[in-house]
Amino acid sequence: MFRALVWFFCLILVTAPAGAQVFKWIDENGVTHYGERAPQGKKASEVSDRMATPAPATQKTGDDLQQKDREFRQRRIQTEEAAEKKQQEMARRREQCNQQRDLLLRLRQSPRTYRLDEKGERVFMNDSERDATIARQEQLVAEQCRESLP
Repeated sequence: MFRALVWFFCLILVTAPAGAQVFKWIDENGVTHYGERAPQGKKASEVSDRMATPAPATQKTGDDLQQKDREFRQRRIQTEEAAEKKQQEMARRREQCNQQRDLLLRLRQSPRTYRLDEKGERVFMNDSERDATIARQEQLVAEQCRESLP
């Protein structure tokens, strides 16, 4: 007797959802939706068979999912390429910053600094020219190294 009662309740639980109403409506984008409750403010019709899903809608949904997957993969590839390009640009800027810092260090450590004239000959700088060159180099280092920070 107890087993029969248990089976009866199991049967009731399994068949209860089958008796529920199912509604069908079309949204403003033309997409067909199904649900147990009709949406408020929308015209919905009752569907007699829950399992009946039109084949074209299923195919369209599959196509939509494939299209969305392709778009997602394309966006992911573009994001990865942009990140790689940004990393390469940052590495290039760090290299430039390091080169400018090295040049500044050599200018500061060198007691006699020279520049090349139009003929390619060395022209030694006096102290004020050297200080001005170091100041320009410091400014260049500040600009280059500020841009190379992440």
